[in-house]
Amino acid sequence: MGITKESLSDIREEFEKAHKKIDEDARNDPPTEPFRSHYAARDILQSVQRKLKDLAETLDEGSDARLTVRCILANVLKDIGRISIFTEELGNGELVLVEALGLVREERERPQAVNGYVEVLNQLGILQCNRGNFEESKGFLDLAKEAYEGAKGGGVEPLTISDLFGSKDEVEKGKGQLLLEKNHTLTLYYLAQVYGYLEDLTGSARFCHLTLKRQLNYNDFEHVDWALNAATLSQYYFSQNHLSQARHLLAAASYMLDRFEEEVIPKETNEAVKTEKIETHRHRSADIARCWAKYGIHILATSKERLCKDDDEDGGAGKVGLSPVREIDRFIGLDGLSAYEDQVADEFCLTLEDAKLVMLNGLSWLGKAKDYYTKETEASQYAKIVQDVASLYKHLAFFDDDEDNQCKLYKRCVDQLEDLDSVLNATYYQTICREVWYELGLTYGKMLDVKLSKLETVERPTPHALNKINHLCEKSIAKFQKFIESYKIPLDTLEIPASPAIDPAELQPILFAYFHIGRLYYKVITPDKRLQLNNVQNSFRYYHHFVKQCEANEAVAAHLGAEMGVCKEMSQLLPLKIKKLISEIND
Repeated sequence: MGITKESLSDIREEFEKAHKKIDEDARNDPPTEPFRSHYAARDILQSVQRKLKDLAETLDEGSDARLTVRCILANVLKDIGRISIFTEELGNGELVLVEALGLVREERERPQAVNGYVEVLNQLGILQCNRGNFEESKGFLDLAKEAYEGAKGGGVEPLTISDLFGSKDEVEKGKGQLLLEKNHTLTLYYLAQVYGYLEDLTGSARFCHLTLKRQLNYNDFEHVDWALNAATLSQYYFSQNHLSQARHLLAAASYMLDRFEEEVIPKETNEAVKTEKIETHRHRSADIARCWAKYGIHILATSKERLCKDDDEDGGAGKVGLSPVREIDRFIGLDGLSAYEDQVADEFCLTLEDAKLVMLNGLSWLGKAKDYYTKETEASQYAKIVQDVASLYKHLAFFDDDEDNQCKLYKRCVDQLEDLDSVLNATYYQTICREVWYELGLTYGKMLDVKLSKLETVERPTPHALNKINHLCEKSIAKFQKFIESYKIPLDTLEIPASPAIDPAELQPILFAYFHIGRLYYKVITPDKRLQLNNVQNSFRYYHHFVKQCEANEAVAAHLGAEMGVCKEMSQLLPLKIKKLISEIND
């Protein structure tokens, strides 16, 4: 017995009614009943499920008609499963999806079944990923990927659910293939997420880039989402020194946002929606501007690292991982990207002029980001931007051989951070404040080193120069001590509290602060023997507690080998210095 269009017409009508409830009616569900339309849709689909099962029983086993009904039923079960998962009934959702998979697994290479099979596998992959079962999720998605490749290689012409409801003459040629391509793009997108959770970042980046390319090729994208995904992906590539690829992704992201502003927003007729889209454009433009700035900061920081490498060292600056990778997989169809790319280099800096261009580009992008993220509206994000501004000044100072210029750049850096320190409430923004205090301590210390270096070339330093040295010591010490005190560590004992326990990752910078303060107290210049004694005693105290804490925390000490050596040596030498000073004072 065959199947007629009429026998499926009522079922199709109910199927479409259920989807209307999900796609349209659900938008108006009250907050008190957020799943009302989804529950109603599921009731309708369960009624459709029963009718399809009854219909299948009237059809000959192995016939195309029965296969068509089974494939429609699989799609219905897939939708029931999705609704169950959406309404947080994960167990029921999984059972229904597994049942749907069983209906089409054996027929997955047939035109009627391939799209439904891939969609069910995608849903199972998402479900397992959300549960944290990443290997199981990858297994389902790998099967979906294999099914797509098999259909493409086997010349299968897949059908859509609409094709299944109609007659052979009503099949919309090409629609099934487009659906398969879209389903495969989703498979790759989900694989990118799963590989990320499995900590295979290279695999995750590869699938993410494939997803972006396919979305462009099939014109299946939302401008803003696509731009954000491209900019986010750039962060992985520049961290691997794939600078050309990272810059290309950032350029594509900016290009896509400009298209959104020029082509999408003007066409919107609803004023409320148009205003929302303008706000979205401002918001995401600021985010992508920050990504551009991060790219510049990475170039400056890694350029410094390369130049600091000893040429005689194994590999020197050409060591694997510290060379720019030129490989690039370009997007097709985005004309005019060179205008975006040419604004900043895709190579590391060797000279001050190179670094200055990168730094100015970064400042320009961060200026645009601050137009959106202000201290009044988005204090935490504003703070991160200001920290990036400070980083640009700090990195540029490395490239300038003129000591006066170095100090000016460090001064700009501390001005940014001091301003931030003055506006942030340490109770609400404790983590950021700790970062600011620590960075200020380091930067004042760098200014001190420059001033001390200049002092070595002067026979008789002026009182002003000596006062400047001591002022920088005091500033640096004060910031490091503020950082230490934020962990409830008393400055008079420097004992690390047992409760609440401090995470080992946070203990390391605390001990670095001890190390720096010990060094700073020793560098204070004064002719007063009693002040000298007090400073040397403080220096010894911080060095001593550094050694004590390292001996009690071997895992942390493993990362502080060089500092440990210095502190042990100073802990032995300083008592002799203290003894000598006491003797001189008493004489």
